[in-house]
Formats: sequence, structure tokens, C-alpha cells
Amino acid sequence: MTMHMTMQSITQNTTQNTMYSTIQNNAIQKMALSIMAAFMAVVVLASPGLAAADEANGDQYGNHKVIFGLHEHARIDALDLSLEAKLDTGAVSASLSAYDIDMFERDGEDWVSFRLGVDGADEDKMELPLDTTVRIRRRLADIDEETQRTYTRRPVVRLTVCIGERQVPMRVNLTDRRNFSYPLLIGAEGLRDLRSLIDPDQEFSTGQPLCSVTLGMEDEGEDD
Repeated sequence: MTMHMTMQSITQNTTQNTMYSTIQNNAIQKMALSIMAAFMAVVVLASPGLAAADEANGDQYGNHKVIFGLHEHARIDALDLSLEAKLDTGAVSASLSAYDIDMFERDGEDWVSFRLGVDGADEDKMELPLDTTVRIRRRLADIDEETQRTYTRRPVVRLTVCIGERQVPMRVNLTDRRNFSYPLLIGAEGLRDLRSLIDPDQEFSTGQPLCSVTLGMEDEGEDD
């Protein structure tokens, strides 16, 4: 009988210990789950701030693409000029409306003088160092009947062009665009340098130029 009572006592103690261990494990699991839930909540709350910081850092260094509309406000500080631009991936280079264009030599270097063909711009003649010249294919209607020349050679200058927050030095050829709706055309080269994509459904989406981020030209090669 004594042995029976001893075995019963051992069984009861074992059962109690097992129940205690189970309760203790459940409590630990609940605590762990609570800690994990609290941690996840902190991560979720912090995510927008981290994303915004990453985006701001990316924009500061121009590491991500921006989306521009088909037409945008632009700024060229060197000419003290604010104007509307057409962004055209079908064109290659950038073109600025100018007339009365003359190329000349100064101190052994090539320069170009011109007047801006932009409404409201200073009508005085401006002078800039000539970067190069570029051959642009003429439209069929513009081909000279006497020379039958299918292209025109335009002077090219380097100007820093700003759209939205981004500004970048780019090669800009000078030609008379006074019969066009937009005095500045930015082609694929300039759009690439601005790290940009074009959404034709948008227009003037960047607002007035802020010019807070300066990028460099991706391609320093010479034009023809």
C-alpha cells in the first residue's frame, strides 16, 4: 500500500510538472509573439519615413529616373531665360530658337553670336564659345532647290538646362524656331542626361524649375 501511494505521488508530481512546463512554454510563446508583433509595427510605421529618405537621397544624387510631361517649364541661367520646352524622344539633340546667327573667331577660338528667338527675351545680341557644329537633316519642304543640300549645319553651344529639380549641361544647337510653338526642344540626348522618362499624357507636371540637383553629361563624345 505504501508503494502504491508512492507511485501515485510520483505520478501526480510528474503531471503537475508537465502542466507547469506547458503553461510556462505557452507564456513564453505568447511573450515572443507580442515582441514580434511590436517589432513589426515599428518597422511598418518607420517604412514611409525610410522610403522618403531613400527617395530624397536618390533625387539628391540623380540616381533614379524622373517622369516629365510632353511639355515642361525650363530654365537656362546663363542666358537669364525661362521658357517652355518640348521634350521629344524622336529628336536626337537639343535646339534653342535663335536668329541673326554669326560664327566668328576671337583670340584663336571659335565663337558664335545670336539673338534669342523667344518671346519676351532680351533682343540684344549674345555671344558664347562655339562647342562644335552639327549636321541636321532638312525636311523635304526645306531643301534648297539650288544647292539640293539635304542637311543644314548648325552651331552648337553648351548650356546648363534645368527642368524641375534637375539641371544638366548639354549641347544645344541654335536655329530659328520662331515658327514653332516651343522655343526649346530637348531630344533624346538631353533627356538621357536628365535621367528622365516621358509620359505624353502629362504636361508641365514639374512646375517651375527649382534646379536643386546638378547632374553631369553621360556622354562627352563629339558630334559630327
